[in-house]
Amino acid sequence: RMPASPQTPPSSLLHDDRHVPHRAAWRQQLVDAERGFVRGVRSDSSFFVHFFGGSIVLAMGFVLHVGTLDWIIITFCLTLVLMAELFNHALRTMLLAGDADHESSAIRRALGMSTAAVMASVAGSLVILTIIFGGHLRQLLGS
Repeated sequence: RMPASPQTPPSSLLHDDRHVPHRAAWRQQLVDAERGFVRGVRSDSSFFVHFFGGSIVLAMGFVLHVGTLDWIIITFCLTLVLMAELFNHALRTMLLAGDADHESSAIRRALGMSTAAVMASVAGSLVILTIIFGGHLRQLLGS
């Protein structure tokens, strides 16, 4: 297989051209995104925790009849957490696959920082969601 030229789209590096029918570049990017998402979710159990928490958040939004702006903010919070987790998992996969010494201090620092990014996105989202749902609960309870 020939190395990618500058004109070769990055998505073509993610699959083997011998086994994949030729697709338009935009379609191939969608296929690559779907495959990456599925691989990330299947290989890391923390996604199940995020999906469970996200389900609770969505249920609360429906029960409390939140408005359009609140749904936009809720969707952003859920997306931010999943995105941070996917980046964390991608970094973990690259670092652990590329170095036989998994105890390297540089790898431990990088993985610690990416995990901290996930925790920061979760903490920020929890604060925002508490503000949104707290306001709706106060209105519902008449306080």
